[in-house]
Amino acid sequence: MKKGWLYISMILLLVGCRANTDSIDQFVSDAHTHAKIHVDPLPEPYYFVADDFVMTSDRLPFVQPQPEKIDGQEAQGKDCWQPDNTRHPQSLERFPLDQLAIKGVMDGGKQRWALIYTPESKLVKIREGQYLGLNHGRVLKVTPQFIDIEEILSDGKGCWLKRETQLALKAEDTPVF
Repeated sequence: MKKGWLYISMILLLVGCRANTDSIDQFVSDAHTHAKIHVDPLPEPYYFVADDFVMTSDRLPFVQPQPEKIDGQEAQGKDCWQPDNTRHPQSLERFPLDQLAIKGVMDGGKQRWALIYTPESKLVKIREGQYLGLNHGRVLKVTPQFIDIEEILSDGKGCWLKRETQLALKAEDTPVF
């Protein structure tokens, strides 16, 4: 009996909720009559034509260039400053400066040492006067925040120029006291 009343009440509810769709039908018919029938055609697509790559030198285009090393014969007869090519390279001169990181500084009275982390996961200590980086970089000064470095760069004509740069202790590497 209860199910019967439930069915009857549902039927009455559905019949009573008949929607008045006259206004919607009127809106749709008005939209169809006022709609723009003519649509402008799309412009022709632009087709990009790439030129073929012609390699004009032996240098690979997507490989970083190696630091310039001057040939001994090229340096002869030049009336400009030349680096000391007879000096034996130190262990940190195999790495670019951007691959080296300062991990700390040790102060031993007269001498201050910087701890340098290499790409080979080694910790190397370095002091003023030693060399690092690919461009004959000589350490000028070691401070708790950075290392002052004097690099020697080729000008491409057989002469060399000096440039000062810094290797700084990053904020995430700063020791907490």
